[in-house]
Amino acid sequence: MTGKAEQAPRLIPTGECWCGCGRQATLGSFFAQGHDKVAESAIIKLEYGGVPQFLVAHGFGPGGRNAKWELRELLENPPSVRRS
Repeated sequence: MTGKAEQAPRLIPTGECWCGCGRQATLGSFFAQGHDKVAESAIIKLEYGGVPQFLVAHGFGPGGRNAKWELRELLENPPSVRRS
């Protein structure tokens, strides 16, 4: 199983919270504490309308893929890391 995260470029924290609040993030963090969920919720609402629509847009939900099972499989069998 390969995911989009494996193909994404490496991101570097900037010291500013990425949710858009303008607060500082702690060293090495992208978000102020708890603000990752703020950003996640906002994007899901803005782009999909809600969590059910988000799940269906990605093939999850009743009759589709099972997010819980796929996450468990990923955690039990992480993809190998390629080093250049």
